[in-house]
Amino acid sequence: MRWVGVDPGTQRVGIAVCDPEERVAVPVEVVPTSAAVPAVRTVATREEAGGVVVGLPLLLDGSEGEAARLARRLGERIRRRLDLPVEYEDERFTTVEAEREGSGGEPRDDVAAALILQQFIDRRRTEGPDARA
Repeated sequence: MRWVGVDPGTQRVGIAVCDPEERVAVPVEVVPTSAAVPAVRTVATREEAGGVVVGLPLLLDGSEGEAARLARRLGERIRRRLDLPVEYEDERFTTVEAEREGSGGEPRDDVAAALILQQFIDRRRTEGPDARA
């Protein structure tokens, strides 16, 4: 099944998608936060996605702060408006990795979305489709 990955942010949201076999996630685009839900809908429809994975920015100790609350709010809006299942994936450290993979050390929100989605599909492959983060 195809999944759409979302890296939520206060200014921008990165979007990624995986192949139907859930092997590889690729960056798609970066949109302003205000356009996140319509953009995710467009990608999900075009790619015939069966679900959405939203990055959950947990604190270093694993607890949820304000950023995680905002991510869950975005995920709930996506779930309601797209009528697709929404999963959450721990996104700690993906920004650092995205900066490494981006050009000139700039954070790439679409790359971060792909890293979140890749982590999710890798975990599903090793732990089974019902595994939770």
